[in-house]
Amino acid sequence: MRNIYKISKWLHKYIGLLLVLFLMWMSLSGVLLNHPELIADLTVPQFLTPKQYKVKNWNRSSLTELQFLESDSNIAIGCGKLGVWKTTDGGFSFVSMSDGLPAEALYRKTRDIFVWEGDSTLIFAGTHHGLYVCNFENEKWRNLKLDGLNPEIKKIVSAKNELLVFTESEAYKASFPARELQFQKVKLKRDKEAENTVSLIRLFFHLHSGEIWGLPGKLLFDIVGIILFFLSISAFYSWYYPWKRKRDKKGVIVNVPIVKKAFKWFFKYHLKLGIWSAVILFIMGVTGFFMRPPMLAVIAEGSIPISWYPGTISDNPWDEKIKNALYDSDKDQLIVEATDGFWVGAADLNSTFENKEMNVPVFVMGTTVFEPIDSTGILTGSFNGLFRWDKETDKSVDLIEGKDPKTISSIKPAELMVTGFFSTPQLEKFITTHEQGLLPLNQAEGDGRFKMSATIRENYSMPLWNWLFEIHNGRFFKDTIGAFYILLVPLGSFFFVLITLSGVIDWIYIKIGRNPIMKKLQKNK
Repeated sequence: MRNIYKISKWLHKYIGLLLVLFLMWMSLSGVLLNHPELIADLTVPQFLTPKQYKVKNWNRSSLTELQFLESDSNIAIGCGKLGVWKTTDGGFSFVSMSDGLPAEALYRKTRDIFVWEGDSTLIFAGTHHGLYVCNFENEKWRNLKLDGLNPEIKKIVSAKNELLVFTESEAYKASFPARELQFQKVKLKRDKEAENTVSLIRLFFHLHSGEIWGLPGKLLFDIVGIILFFLSISAFYSWYYPWKRKRDKKGVIVNVPIVKKAFKWFFKYHLKLGIWSAVILFIMGVTGFFMRPPMLAVIAEGSIPISWYPGTISDNPWDEKIKNALYDSDKDQLIVEATDGFWVGAADLNSTFENKEMNVPVFVMGTTVFEPIDSTGILTGSFNGLFRWDKETDKSVDLIEGKDPKTISSIKPAELMVTGFFSTPQLEKFITTHEQGLLPLNQAEGDGRFKMSATIRENYSMPLWNWLFEIHNGRFFKDTIGAFYILLVPLGSFFFVLITLSGVIDWIYIKIGRNPIMKKLQKNK
């Protein structure tokens, strides 16, 4: 036992010191990330973000869609993470359309837009904080609540005389056009109503944040996150005081009463709080190890029986699964992309949706482009690239690099991570990518159009939630340490698990050592 304790103590001490800053930033950022509504209106100025996060050429999903009006080919409406934009000169300049949209930068992110041209031109915007509509003439956005809520919108689809709106868990529909839009929730049926498995990704993400046990679970994990911050500080002080005492021969600092008391207090509560929170700290470490590449690939395709899920789970088979959707007018059917595949059903949403195999690569995060491109083809784009899927032959074609789609991994992103697609009235095609931004497709020419103005670049500030998220997943340090950044979270989590386990061993040894019976046995030896 003594030899095990020596090894455990060494691991706990020196690996703990190595990870002090790592654990401090992970604990604080984790607590705040658990409650985006508390920091939604806060942003971070550009000088506090690495150069990789500077927006330029509409990169980083700042522009993902651009829809030109049929009545005037010079007018187009665009959307992305910076909100909604319009151009009235064919794309040579852009003006923000934000009057009435969420004031918070985090919530103003717009995933999808739908433009309807009738007696008047209406624009619908699906944001991270609900559905909005405005008349193009007055450009004043109005919030359309769905079932009294403002959920994150995934897609807006027009099907015959109905407007369909999809969130990550629900579908809503309203007769359209109509004087008053009345959205009703629709229960989407599947051909396998009883879901009997839960994906490992969902399990690990929900465990990591405590969300698996609802708000009480999140609050409990928040408290443990704060405890982890304290453990990091107390660990450093508990090492620093003895180290300083050995070198401070005159005892000017270390013999000050308050300094000695602080050491005893930190050490005492480091042990107490550490052992009280050890189980949850262990859960945080293990789940964190698998939440980022390359270890994410290990659980990407895995699942567990629903009976093993330790929390409560919705009886909605679409819960937290919907990623995208489109209306196929040729076959009068909807295709819904979910985390567990593609599902096909009637456009009125009243039939049972059936699972459909589509021979097309889709990155693990889901599609960013999903729309009909012609009578037989569907365009799909993701961080894997851009592809045309043929409905008749079930074959897909790589529209960027010409690779065989069968060789493309759903885990490894392509060089061009596609975030959006649009075409002009002149049938020129463009894509937007995460890093490079706007790029012409098939030798299209911009001719000076679609440039991001200097004003947009200079005024950009990153939502605090996103800034913390980039720190939490390690990408924030890519400019500093290069490709090694991808190992920050897995390695940090692995060592964190070692620290937690060694801390428990140390506590047990100390408790045994203080036990009167054990002391007597040790003395007799």
